[in-house]
Amino acid sequence: MHNYLKFTASQIRYMLCMLRLSQGGCGVKNVEIATVLAYSKSSVHNMLKSLAEMGVIDQEAFGLAHFTEMGRCLAKKYELCFLLLQSKLNELCGKDVATEIAICGVLADMPLPKIDELCNKRIA
Repeated sequence: MHNYLKFTASQIRYMLCMLRLSQGGCGVKNVEIATVLAYSKSSVHNMLKSLAEMGVIDQEAFGLAHFTEMGRCLAKKYELCFLLLQSKLNELCGKDVATEIAICGVLADMPLPKIDELCNKRIA
């Protein structure tokens, strides 16, 4: 169903941030994302609009952003892959924003079947 979706590194970073902030399934405010990622509220608004158009999130007007069922599933897959790559790269590069952005770039270049394969290795 969602195999046609292709995410940028920035979109993946936003999804991971939203997943961390929305523990328990609660929604996330734009300002929370802007604070964590150190982006402007207008940049966050534009990205969330883009993710909503892709069917990844639902956003109430001037309200909270929530993952769709598909969006939460995808975000969790990316999170598993991110954590796997992060554990390896942190040893080499250290844990910082640059490493996080690089990992998101690697994930953005992987087709979804490869993401699924990497997730299965993480779970096994």
